[in-house]
Order: sequence, then structure tokens, then C-alpha cells
Amino acid sequence: MLVRKMLANTRMWWNFRRCVTQSLRGADVSSPHDKDVVVLPCWQRPEFLWHCLTNLTQAEGVGTVHILFRPDTGSLPENIEVIRSFQHQLPTFEILPPTPCPFRRTKPSANLLLGCLYAARISRKFVFLVEEDIMVARDFFRWHRAVHATAARLFCSIAVKNPNRSVAVSDDTGEFYLSGGDYCSNGVCFDKDILGTIVAAHVNMAYLRSPKKYLRRQFPCSLIGLAYVEQDGLVRRIQEISPLPIAWPCVPRAFHSGFYGSNRPGALGGPLQNRIRTLTDTIYDAEAMRRLAGRPEFIETSLPCSLHVPAWSALRRVDIPS
Repeated sequence: MLVRKMLANTRMWWNFRRCVTQSLRGADVSSPHDKDVVVLPCWQRPEFLWHCLTNLTQAEGVGTVHILFRPDTGSLPENIEVIRSFQHQLPTFEILPPTPCPFRRTKPSANLLLGCLYAARISRKFVFLVEEDIMVARDFFRWHRAVHATAARLFCSIAVKNPNRSVAVSDDTGEFYLSGGDYCSNGVCFDKDILGTIVAAHVNMAYLRSPKKYLRRQFPCSLIGLAYVEQDGLVRRIQEISPLPIAWPCVPRAFHSGFYGSNRPGALGGPLQNRIRTLTDTIYDAEAMRRLAGRPEFIETSLPCSLHVPAWSALRRVDIPS
């Protein structure tokens, strides 16, 4: 039995290593869709996925994107049920489970990062990252594309309120600002070339096997603490040393609704439809989120915003204090 387990672990390690190597060396994949790609990781919160898709399918321009679902290893079968229930509202989509990752600490990071690299290979131009607990506004895709067209070359654009620093901005829906060192993985848009070059250079077995050791060696001057070693901590460090900025909206085009999850205490029980109804009464109401959150202080930077942004015709950059 022990020998069998050792062989299975070795096989998993080699299969995963080959998957990582192929992701980094692979040429662009010919996609029949000729669309930008949305990467949508999911795991054990299908009730959030249902709300995410409800909003995503109502976003202007959703027909111009291909949805790449990434149900992580150990994900609930209910995720597939939710995806299938939306199949007639989605444009084109695929469900691409990951090659099992042998490293417990970086398993979710591997699922997301390798999914993004695959998306960069099949995308027309942009890769959007929308995790299962991100609720997007109706102009989500239009805002991202407009800000990339308006600003100079970007590391990425992020549609939520900046969770890493307090920025005094106007409530003008046509304004955005640039910053550095603030990356978070909430409602992001990358040019596929940024993922395929700058980010891909750090998606490797050394990072996935021992993330803290890798980050300490590769980013010795980083201001980001070593408590943050998952994928968003890695990408934040990559952007921190990059000359390319992040674009943020003065009026958010998405919000992070995950008041419980892998890094936040609490959960909902009962049938899926009951959990969906509970979220309906919770995630769009700041006070309701505070009442149900196990640690309310964790959600103060990700409270709900309006998903119906007033009309705008063009974007303008505004400067903020450094």
C-alpha cells in the first residue's frame, strides 16, 4: 500500500511538472472563437458562481468573450450544475479542470495561473480574470477595453475599488487613475502579451514548490510581506518592479462579494437554491454582509457597489497623490 501511494505521488508530480513545462513552452493555440477570454476559477462555492454568472451574462459585450471555467481539484459537482444551467445564456465556453497539483499551499494558485497562461494562448487580445465571488457591472467589459485604449501600455486594469490603499477620487464614471504596487486579482483585465511574457516568467516549479523561498530570492526588496505568497502576492510583486502601471476606475465596475471562503471564516449550509437565495439577500447589501461575515473587518474594502453605472462616453485619466 505504501509503495502504491509513493508511486501515485510520483506520477502526480511528474504529470504536473510536464503540465507546467508545456504551459510555458507551448505556442499559441489556434482558437475557433477569435474572442477575448474570461478565466473563471471556482471551487466550493457554487452559490457565488450562480450570482457571478447572473451578472456576467448581463454585461454589455458578453457575446465577444469565451468563458474558460477552471473548477479546481476537489471542487463541488454543483459547480458544473450551475454552469450547465447558464449554457444557453453564455456565448462560447469550456470547462477545463486542472492537472492535479502536488503542492497543497499553491494548488489554487496553480489552477488560476496556469488557466490564465492557457487563456493568453487562445485569446484574441485580452484575458479577463473573474473569480467566482466577483460581481461585475453591466459596463465591465466596455470599461476595461476603453481604459486600455485610452491609457499608455498597462500592466493590467482592475475594476474593483482599490483594496490596498485609500484613494480620494471623484464619483465621475468617466475618470480613472494609475498606480503601482496595488495588484489584487478581483475583476482584472490583462493584455495577453503581459501574461505570456512578464507573468509567465515566474510561473514555474520553483515558485509552486516553495513559494516563500522563491519570492524571497526573486523579489528581495519587495515591500509585500511573506504572508502573501499565493498567486495574487506573486503577481503583485511582479507588478511592483514593473514600469507598467495598473488602471483603476474612480467608480468601481465590480466588487468582491466573498464574505466567506478559504481565507475568510464562515459558510452557508443547506440546499444550493437556499444558499443562492441567502446570497441574493446579502451580497448586494453592505449591512447584510457585515451581519453575516465571520470577520466583518475583512470585507470593508470589498463592500457592494452599484452594478448599473451611469452612462459615459469617454474615459479621462486623473492624477492622485503618490
